[in-house]
Amino acid sequence: MPRKPLLVAVLSTLLCLVGVGPTAASDHPGSGSRHGPPTNGPIAFGRVDLAIGGPSLWTSNADGSHQVRLTTDVTGFSDWSPDGRRIAFDFADDSGVHIATISPDGRHRRSLTTTLGVQEVPRWSPDGTKIAFDAFEFDQEPFSISIRVMRADGSHQRQLTHGAIDVEPVFSPDGTKIAFGRIVGDSPTGQLEAIYVIHADGSGLREVVPARAGLEHPDWSPDGRQITFNIAPENPDAADSGAILSVRPNGRGLRVMYPPTRELRFFKAVWSPDGREILSGCHDTGVGLDRICRISGRGKTRVVVSGDTDVNFPSWGAQARPRH
Repeated sequence: MPRKPLLVAVLSTLLCLVGVGPTAASDHPGSGSRHGPPTNGPIAFGRVDLAIGGPSLWTSNADGSHQVRLTTDVTGFSDWSPDGRRIAFDFADDSGVHIATISPDGRHRRSLTTTLGVQEVPRWSPDGTKIAFDAFEFDQEPFSISIRVMRADGSHQRQLTHGAIDVEPVFSPDGTKIAFGRIVGDSPTGQLEAIYVIHADGSGLREVVPARAGLEHPDWSPDGRQITFNIAPENPDAADSGAILSVRPNGRGLRVMYPPTRELRFFKAVWSPDGREILSGCHDTGVGLDRICRISGRGKTRVVVSGDTDVNFPSWGAQARPRH
């Protein structure tokens, strides 16, 4: 199953049609600074439905119990609002890939983007007022993918990067910066991608991790001390293939956080809201299917979501806060 952003899976078809381990989170905006540290809540993921030709959006408890299907169309990445009350996700339709939000019970779905093209990989700001994403329009010349930010209702979209292939943005825990991947080419051992950081206003672009084969899927730890990513598990010839790595935001301290095991190769790792665990896609080499795994701070791994088809696109929400 494709592990890249949804645009990679649908782009060829659409173009034809149009010609240190985890630590406790510090107190920062959006993580519960006014309400105490966040409490881990449910998870979301995509489960492949052969009838629709791709994954649909599901939720469950963090242990994989009480699984609930939220959508019946093809979806990809998802992310929970900081208060645990909305899920942003990308979905494919005849005009491209777009972003919507939905309640965790599957009600109140609302589309946020409609531009002909691809708008994907939504990530909430820590205060819940903005969503970062990557996007391109089909009529662009020359082709590029940019990092953009919009308000949580889809209004006031702003483009932060230009002239490159920039994907998968994620806010820093204080909301002042955004980390993302920049795809710069290909190699015999996989796509070449680097990690960059930019200020949330579009200034201060800098490289954190130089381009290397198979690098993908950055995330920012809730305490702000680490940016994590994985090396694509599809190509075993790439260094650290199937491993989760971490680096400090200044580019120092690069290390393998969790190497692959004999049975499991990791991808799309995201942090728990409290910063003590990681939720990750994990390819089961024994049966050839993608699962969802939880990894503790000491590296203990257990599969929490599996099935007869692939599951992918993990995200972990905070326990929903009571309304006042």
